[in-house]
Amino acid sequence: MKNSFFLVIPNQKHDPDLLSSFAEASLTQWITELPTANPGLSTRLFHDLLIEMNELSMPAQKRLDALELLRHNFLNIEDYLRARLIQTGFPKSTNDRKIMDVLISMEKQFTIAYWMIVRELTRRDVGWLQGKNTALAIQRTIRGLSSIVVTFYIMNTPVPDWIWIDLHSLYRLSVKVKKDTTKVADEACTLGKTSTAEDCYKQILLFSLADPSGLMQKEFRQIYNFIEKINSLVRIESHEVDEQDIQCAILMDEDSAPFFYTDHKTTDSAMMYLDLSRLYKACGQPDKFCSEKEPRYSPIDLQRHKADKLPAELFHYLLERWQGKPLQGATLFNDRLDRFIAIGLEPTHCLQNSNAGEEQENLEIATQSSSDRALSCQFETPGILSIGSLVSCRRNDAPVNLRLLGVVCKITLPKQDNKLIFELNIIAPQSFAVSYVNIDAPADAEPQKALLYATKEGDKEKSFIIMDSFLFKDGDVLRIFLNQENFPIILRERKNIGLGYWQFECRRLAEKTIASDKKKKGYDFI
Repeated sequence: MKNSFFLVIPNQKHDPDLLSSFAEASLTQWITELPTANPGLSTRLFHDLLIEMNELSMPAQKRLDALELLRHNFLNIEDYLRARLIQTGFPKSTNDRKIMDVLISMEKQFTIAYWMIVRELTRRDVGWLQGKNTALAIQRTIRGLSSIVVTFYIMNTPVPDWIWIDLHSLYRLSVKVKKDTTKVADEACTLGKTSTAEDCYKQILLFSLADPSGLMQKEFRQIYNFIEKINSLVRIESHEVDEQDIQCAILMDEDSAPFFYTDHKTTDSAMMYLDLSRLYKACGQPDKFCSEKEPRYSPIDLQRHKADKLPAELFHYLLERWQGKPLQGATLFNDRLDRFIAIGLEPTHCLQNSNAGEEQENLEIATQSSSDRALSCQFETPGILSIGSLVSCRRNDAPVNLRLLGVVCKITLPKQDNKLIFELNIIAPQSFAVSYVNIDAPADAEPQKALLYATKEGDKEKSFIIMDSFLFKDGDVLRIFLNQENFPIILRERKNIGLGYWQFECRRLAEKTIASDKKKKGYDFI
């Protein structure tokens, strides 16, 4: 690999005075004086320093020493900027896009600096000590390019040209110089403190195969870390894998991500394959990797201190993607007619309510069907939609209360504007607006809003209630208000179905049962 079309090295200038400022003592002093309490200023100063360093002619060893000294602070700034980007949904605000531009530029400049070292060290035979530097520089460059890919995935925008072919070429270079499995220290790792060029390469390949368009932004780090855990179960082969019915291929000479195919006649001398057979076998024991108790869509980050296991729903999502099953929403729009949508439980409840009146005018958003599975919309309000958002929709010629209920399962942003394309998993073809209170609530308690729907399987009919409170549990009893009647229900089969939304199967109770339960209270004199 002689050149990179993405990591373009700027023209170099010779400046001995400026070069002295990158000595270890001077650079350490500069880092100490960074205004960390002002992240905007420290980001600006760090960004300017990277640009200045890349334009300065510098010995490879000195450049590597400087980069390693700066790396801890760079990773902190990168984490901070990413944390800013994942605070809201889509479409992203103008300010978010500015943050993204700065983050991408910093990641690119940092990666270019390591690429400059790789190019210099691999142009000729080097000794043992410099050989270790070669392994480090290649690993850091692959890690840097991978970070850029992840940032574009976070923003749901297409990965720029030339990044994938650079990743493939760098991996091939590491194999050529026999540094692909050389372990180097890496504080970006969460499990061990070492990593290899091959580890980093496999990590971004598996992350890409997970189809990030179906992931919540807060799940990215969790999944990237999980892949680090199972990385050793995946191997890169030069031939098809007999144990796999569907092959996972990498076109090493093409600027493209890995992909699955079933046509075994496909051959290419530059094609490599991912052997996922050991991963499939290990995932046959899901209890090792996931927890049924952890909800995927909880707005509270319950996994922050439980990174060892994924929520079961998220784990099965990953497994399906790694088995080559494409992420697709339900086929709901075969008629290709436009739809009006409402986002969230409260707007949907209002539109389902026969007493909604004039309030409904500002609750719906017009969308267009872009396929039999997807809707598209030019949203004006930033952050309005996320994976896991509860959405109800109706045909533009249908009554307002005739609404299908679903959850957003896929979001793509083909261009950097506010036009989103999204797909839904269906919950119910029709739901009803209800309200509820605790069974022992006082008479003046404010009823809370919920949605009710029913399903029928054979002769069995089940009713389900959807609410936006996570406080209830199986066995709780509520009083439901539906149209002109009210009655008690008992909750069971609690399930987190969307971002902040919980579903229970509910069964109607007789009033006598509730009355007898109410008598079982404590002594009023204690």
